[in-house]
Amino acid sequence: MSETVGARLARILAGGGVGAVFGVPGGQTLPFYAAVEDAGLQHVLMRDERAAACAADAHARLSGSVGFCDATVGPGATNLVSGLAEALGSSIPVIAIVADIRRAAASQALDQAALLAPITKWVGRVETPDSLEPVLAQALRVATGGRPGPVVLEIPEDVFSAEAADPPSGAMEWSPADFAYPRHRSAPPPDAVEQAATLLAEAERPLILAGGGVTFSDASLAVRALAEAQQIPVSTSISGKGTIDETSPLAAGAAGQFGTVRGNAALRAADVVLVLGCKLGSLTTHSWQLPGPGQAVIHADVDGEEIGRTGPVAVGIVADARETANALAQALDGRSARANWLESIEGEGGAAQPDPAGAIPPHLLADVLGEALREDDVLVCDASLASGWGAAFVPVRRPRSFIAPRGLAGIGWGGGGVVGARLATPPERRMVLLTGDGAWGYCLSEFETAARLGLDLTYVVLNNAALAWITHIEARRDQPLRSLFSDVDFSGVARAMGGEGERVTNLEAFEVALQTALSTPGPYLIDALTAQDASPIISLADLPGAGDAYT
Repeated sequence: MSETVGARLARILAGGGVGAVFGVPGGQTLPFYAAVEDAGLQHVLMRDERAAACAADAHARLSGSVGFCDATVGPGATNLVSGLAEALGSSIPVIAIVADIRRAAASQALDQAALLAPITKWVGRVETPDSLEPVLAQALRVATGGRPGPVVLEIPEDVFSAEAADPPSGAMEWSPADFAYPRHRSAPPPDAVEQAATLLAEAERPLILAGGGVTFSDASLAVRALAEAQQIPVSTSISGKGTIDETSPLAAGAAGQFGTVRGNAALRAADVVLVLGCKLGSLTTHSWQLPGPGQAVIHADVDGEEIGRTGPVAVGIVADARETANALAQALDGRSARANWLESIEGEGGAAQPDPAGAIPPHLLADVLGEALREDDVLVCDASLASGWGAAFVPVRRPRSFIAPRGLAGIGWGGGGVVGARLATPPERRMVLLTGDGAWGYCLSEFETAARLGLDLTYVVLNNAALAWITHIEARRDQPLRSLFSDVDFSGVARAMGGEGERVTNLEAFEVALQTALSTPGPYLIDALTAQDASPIISLADLPGAGDAYT
C-alpha cells in the first residue's frame, strides 16, 4: 500500500517506540500531521516551537530515548533556536523535523540550515523520497553517538507529500533500540583506570563530583556502588542531582553557586576529585575556582574536548561514565577504604537567607516542597534562581527525579519542559514545576497545553514581580531597579486556561495549597508571593572555615 513520506516517517517513529512528538503545524508539515493518528504516534500540539523543542528535550532526559519536535519552514524554524541550543549545551539527543519550501520554490527565502547548524550536531536534508530512511538513520547515529545532542531533519514540502519509495530488500527494521541513548559505551583505558585508582586509594579525602553525564548515561547505580564500597563522598552538579540518595551519609549535596554549604565545602576540602560526566562549568566551579591548586583532578567524560578545558587534570579518561565507574570499582576492589570523611565537614542546606517581611521565603517554600514530595516524584525547575532553590533545598533520592536546563540556562524552558517530562513519566510519579514569574511569563501559554491534555501537573510560581537575578545586580551596583513587573495573579490566568489555580501569601497557605494541588487531577498552579531580595546564590566566602588549610 502506498504512503507519503510524511506517513512513512510517522510509522517509523511509532515503530521505534517514540512516546510523543511535540510541535506546531505549518502547511508544509501537514502530510506528517495527517498520518500520526493512523500510525499510532502521539503528537502534542504546542503553543510555540521553542516550547516544543524544550518538551522534546525534557522527554529525552526522562525517557532515555531521543526526543522529537517539529516545526514548519521560516519562522517555525527560527523559533526552535533557544530550545535546541539548550539541548546542545546539556548534551540531550533531540531530532527536530523541520519543513522547507518546495524544492523548486523561492518564497520565505531563509537559509535555515545555516541558521540551525551552530546550535546542533548536524543538519540532514531529505532531498528525495527514497532518502528518508538513510538520512533518519544517520540523524539518530549523530544524535545518540559520542556526546549526544540535537540534530535537524529538514524535509521540503514536496518531498513530505511525495509517495515514499518501497524499502529495498533487507532494509533495516526500526526498533526502540535505534532511538535509545547512549548509543555506544566507550570503555576507559586500563592504564588510566589504574592511575586513577591509585590516586583514589592513596587519597585522604577523595570526592566524586557527578554531573549530568552520570544521570543521562544511567550511571547512577554504578557510581553509588563505587562510593559505598570505597566510602567516597559524592557531590553533584545541578544536572547530576539524584546520582546518590541525598539523605545518604555519603551525599554531600549539590556543589556550585546554586549548591549546598556542605556540597561546596566538601568540594573545596577534597584532595582528590573524581569528576564524572561533568563539564566543570562556571556555576558548578564558582567561576573555575574549584577544584583549585593542590587538588588532584581525575576527569572522565565521553567528550575528550572537555578534559583539561577549564584546568589541569592528573588523569584524563575519555569514556562512558558507567563503564568508568564500574572499571574503577573493580580496580579498587580489595584495597582498604578509609572512613567517610564527609562527617568532618560542617554545614547543611543552602545559602543563609534574610527573614523577609510580608512575603514567603523561597528557601522555606522549597523545604516544604521537599518534604511533600515522595521518593519517586519528579521536580522540574526552570532556569535562573528557581534552579537554585530546587538544587539546594529540595533533596532528591533517585536518578531522573530532578531536571533543570543548565546547557544554555535560558528562562522559560519549564513551560514546555514539564509537558515533555510528564509524558515521559509514569502517571503515578507526581510532578512539580518550580519556576519564577519572569520565566513563567515566557511560557505560560503552555499551561493551556497541559489543561487540554489533562496532564496531572503541579506548577509553583515564585512570584516576586521581578527579574530577581537582574534586580540583585542592580541593587549591588546602586542602580535604579528597572527589572520590575506589575502584579500579575497567575492563578487567575491558570483558571482562565482551563486548569486550577490559587494565590498564596504565606508559608502556611502554601503548604495547604500544595497538598491540594498534588492530590487534584489535572494541572494546578500555585502563585506564591515570594521575597524579592532572596537569593540561593552561595559564595566560597560563605562556607565554614573559609580561611582554613583547604582553601
